[in-house]
Amino acid sequence: MNTAQSQDLSKHHWEDRLILLLTEDLKNEDFTNQLQELKMGLKELEDRKVVVYQVYQHQMKVGFAEGAQWTTATNLYKKYDEKDSPFEFYLIGLDGKIKLKDYNCVSLDKILDLIDSMPMRKDKIRSKS
Repeated sequence: MNTAQSQDLSKHHWEDRLILLLTEDLKNEDFTNQLQELKMGLKELEDRKVVVYQVYQHQMKVGFAEGAQWTTATNLYKKYDEKDSPFEFYLIGLDGKIKLKDYNCVSLDKILDLIDSMPMRKDKIRSKS
């Protein structure tokens, strides 16, 4: 996968919600805790059309697949690294806008509740009824 494709989040616009996990250290406690928290809710995240990007300095990988390769992502890290913080969490909606930004591990319940409160998610829930 080339660098331009791997960093183009616009392909998710109106298709997927995104969670970006930025870290300066793969052993950062908030980062590792966040990965564990998200792994506990893979089915719920998939149902809500959430794609997770792990961004480590100038590299990234998508999802949680064991053995997934890190690819170059210098622009992605630069674009979202706003604070001098060892960990940053972003939830991006279907519209491409940041819905939640945090510098600590975010509970799965908080993430799911926030997504479920979004208008497009409410419409989808209603249409299933």
